[in-house]
Amino acid sequence: MKTFRIFLSFLLLIPLSAYASVEVVGSLRYVQSANPGEVIKGEIKIQNNDSTDQEVRIYQTDLLYNFQEKTFYDEPGGNKRSNAPWIQFSPKTVILKGKEVRNIEYEITVPQADSLKGTYWSVIMIEGVTPIDPTQKSDLNIRTVTRYAVQIVTEMKDKGNGSLKFMEPTLIRKNDKNLFLAIDLINEGDHYISPEVSIELFDETGASVKTITAPKKGIYPTTSTRFMLDLEGLPSKKTYKAMIVAAGAGNDVFGLEYTLYF
Repeated sequence: MKTFRIFLSFLLLIPLSAYASVEVVGSLRYVQSANPGEVIKGEIKIQNNDSTDQEVRIYQTDLLYNFQEKTFYDEPGGNKRSNAPWIQFSPKTVILKGKEVRNIEYEITVPQADSLKGTYWSVIMIEGVTPIDPTQKSDLNIRTVTRYAVQIVTEMKDKGNGSLKFMEPTLIRKNDKNLFLAIDLINEGDHYISPEVSIELFDETGASVKTITAPKKGIYPTTSTRFMLDLEGLPSKKTYKAMIVAAGAGNDVFGLEYTLYF
């Protein structure tokens, strides 16, 4: 299993090196709705920002991640919800001339299977490799690699069922003073959910004390994500009744009642 630590922003992956010349133009996440048996075509635009030629390698992986902030790029097709076997793309390698812009064409052939429902996804990696600098005098030669992970998502029109499971909330103190409530959610349903997680706190009298909301994050089926709720300003050494809500689109709304003491 290959494990890489990356930065996530609304589930869009960013390059691992700020110095590379290859860039993916536009979105890093492509979502297409489909029925079984449909064929869908798309393209990913890449460009070389430098004036010198750049070698680019294009390949597939699966994508999984968890609430511990670990991300896994495994062999394509290993995840039961991987759509990597459905995807053909071209080219596999290319030399981008200086300032050149080119498209990577891909085609998704959805299997003719009525059992398909919910979300299927994988990643097309765009990797620009800079040759080893022959002027380096050290015994250790350094090669700079830039890697973009472009998510290719197929949403079946039969979305199936949505299901988010709450793990036990955890109090986390940062910098010895800032207190957060960590809400870890596992997507046990069939489709991708991007919930807004909030908590409303009530005191011993039942009066509402404060409502706190965390930024939205996306959760693919079988993955998990942590949401951090800042408890700054709340009086300590008190017991609160908490209503925690994870609200996605449509019927994807899930709640948990919790007693909180800190």
